Amino acid sequence: MTAFELDALLRQEADAFSGQCAYLVADAREPAPLHARLENEVFPAASTIKTPILLAALEQVRQGRLTLKDHLPVPQSSILPDTQVFDRGQSEYTLEELLYWMVTLSDNTATNVILDTLGLDAVNEYCAVNLGLSGTVCQRKMLDFAAAGAGKDNLTTAADQRKLFCLLHSSAILNPDLRRVALSILSRQRHQDTLLRYIPDEVVFAHKTGGLDGVAHDCGLFLSLKRPLFVGVFTWNGPSPDGDPGQRKFIGRLGKAIFDYYKEM
Repeated sequence: MTAFELDALLRQEADAFSGQCAYLVADAREPAPLHARLENEVFPAASTIKTPILLAALEQVRQGRLTLKDHLPVPQSSILPDTQVFDRGQSEYTLEELLYWMVTLSDNTATNVILDTLGLDAVNEYCAVNLGLSGTVCQRKMLDFAAAGAGKDNLTTAADQRKLFCLLHSSAILNPDLRRVALSILSRQRHQDTLLRYIPDEVVFAHKTGGLDGVAHDCGLFLSLKRPLFVGVFTWNGPSPDGDPGQRKFIGRLGKAIFDYYKEM
């Protein structure tokens, strides 16, 4: 398959998808994308908003306002019913543990505790000023249905997701130790049923998934290829309710085609 044929395949798959689809593939070291569709379209971020939250928290660590070993309270009243972690009666966790669970299991309780610590305004200022993101905003905590009903949603774009991951790969943000912490956490992502769904190879993929009703995303950096490759596929207004694998299978098909082409490049 040639790059032109891969581009045609991605466009054909996206055109046939019964919802909205954006994708972006780029060498993390280069300004021009290799493949892109609707890269600046704003859509619901779902749990991909947790990557800029992770980086905003680590920036607070860099500035000395927090440390990774700080213990943060997790009161019973803050524990959401969907948690897979905070069900053992433990009342506080280190910031590092909370960041790990926020990303690797996409735990909403951990996310909300971190948001309470940072504040929404600080996260949004970090996204706009430090990361230079133009379409990403965190307007509510996780599972805040009242805020969602009032029209407040967490939003992002494919271009913004690419930018924050590529900044993380470079030396432009945080410091070397904290960039390693971020990439380590993202590389231990436990949700592997989207871009990695049909890839049998052993890979290092620092990434974050996201899902809501009709929304499924996956994006991040393949760090075990010959070049550091950002891959992001984002779907919204789609046919699959949250928990149904339909949209994740679609993302998996695109991920397999992209990976198979670029693993030899």
